[in-house]
Amino acid sequence: MSHFTLSRRHVLMGLAASTALPGMSFAQGATPVSGGTLKISHSTRIATLNVLSLSGPAEYPCIDMLYSGLTRTGLDNQPHPDLATEWSANDDATEFTFILREGVTFHDGTPFTADDVVATYEAILNPDIPSAARSVLKMVEKVEALDDLTVKFTLSAPFADLPYSTAHANARILSRAALEGDLSKLDTTANGTGPFKLETYDSARMVRLVKNETYYKPGQPYLDAVEMMLFPDLAAETANFLSGATDVMLTVQQADFQRISDSAGVEAQQVGSGRYVCVVMRQDQEPWNDVRVRKAFGMAVDRELLVEVILEGLGRPAYDSIVAPEIEYATDKPVIPYDPEAARALLAEAGYPDGLKVTLVASDRPAIRAQTAIAIQQTAGAAGFDVEIKTMPHDTYLAEEWMKGDFYIGYWGMQPTIDATYNLLLTSDASYQDTEWKNEAFDALVAEGRSTVDPEKRAEIYAKAQALELEQSPYIVPFFEDVLTASRETTVDWHIAPISRFFFIEDVWMNKA
Repeated sequence: MSHFTLSRRHVLMGLAASTALPGMSFAQGATPVSGGTLKISHSTRIATLNVLSLSGPAEYPCIDMLYSGLTRTGLDNQPHPDLATEWSANDDATEFTFILREGVTFHDGTPFTADDVVATYEAILNPDIPSAARSVLKMVEKVEALDDLTVKFTLSAPFADLPYSTAHANARILSRAALEGDLSKLDTTANGTGPFKLETYDSARMVRLVKNETYYKPGQPYLDAVEMMLFPDLAAETANFLSGATDVMLTVQQADFQRISDSAGVEAQQVGSGRYVCVVMRQDQEPWNDVRVRKAFGMAVDRELLVEVILEGLGRPAYDSIVAPEIEYATDKPVIPYDPEAARALLAEAGYPDGLKVTLVASDRPAIRAQTAIAIQQTAGAAGFDVEIKTMPHDTYLAEEWMKGDFYIGYWGMQPTIDATYNLLLTSDASYQDTEWKNEAFDALVAEGRSTVDPEKRAEIYAKAQALELEQSPYIVPFFEDVLTASRETTVDWHIAPISRFFFIEDVWMNKA
């Protein structure tokens, strides 16, 4: 791939959306009105504001409002300009140069410069600092400021996806001053360059953000303030939204979606996504170290039934690959039918002629984890799996089961690229390697794919990686879940990107007319 092709693809893609990304709304075409407080309800605690490491569903909109990155993932799942206005690569994509936006300041009034970018990426790549973005930036060898508005990345290997990686939600830019201070302060304070500033942080009740008057988009944000309001009780959250006490439900449960959609004065959105529940089978433990047992369990899951019962039809079956169809280079996956007889036969072949008794652990949050476990329990019985369900509070699950247990329900959002998807979970040194499925051939393919710039060759490489994933069944992935959200019709231009980490709340305005 030539310098021009690679650069032009990303630069033009970005320049087309250097301001707001357009979207549908009740008041599309109307002139935005400034003012008002947007009240967003959510059901999971905002445990931290540390942009480097946070991972909670309600934490992502907070950092999207408080911080900016070099690039930002749009509603089209492509990288767009944010603090960088343009970028280019050398011929083999081992060097990238980012041109930064002029006149940007942090919330405390200090100027944003290339030095802050260098400090941020040095922190992300520092193994002593917890960083969720490190896995998609490991190929970065050096980041240097050529001047105050130019940053150069030197990579250890070709990597055409770097503008996607710099858009990682946890790769927002912090000031060098913050990074050289007490890092624990990042949990409860924020000094970013985003459209909103932190006013109040109360993780058990409400996080309030107020308009950044010096945000780089002229006249934006339109809102005076945003209040992230915690409702641990889902029924109370829904009731408050339908009564008009809140303006947005960050996440709508499948069971409530139709009722909310049908309510007067409400705009409900269903966004196709690569979000998925998965069954984690730890492969350094019996019986899951036998691929026949994993394959048998895959055939014991009635995917069509789960989509209907668990998702209320708001999603589609998946066939044991974590690569969603929306991701570039995704291959078509063969259907895995519900086949209890074939599953029993395979179990017998694996040494379990009388079936297998197993305990499946599920967190109680979000509810879809336990619901999926119970539905799988019902369908797997006919296939010879006697499944006992153990449900536990989410905090207990994180402390005792996640990344440790041998058979439990995982839950993941969509990643922007196949490289990010696999390096999150499945490569031997993945950030959250929870299956102990370590496959050298797979690792080599993923490494080759990220180091290849030619799209046709990348497609071939990633097809082989996906074929190996399907052959070995490291996870059971029963379905991909649509992202569901809702806003009142007085809230204009509320959107969630398929990855559910980018919200563009600076574009939202209140139409009270």
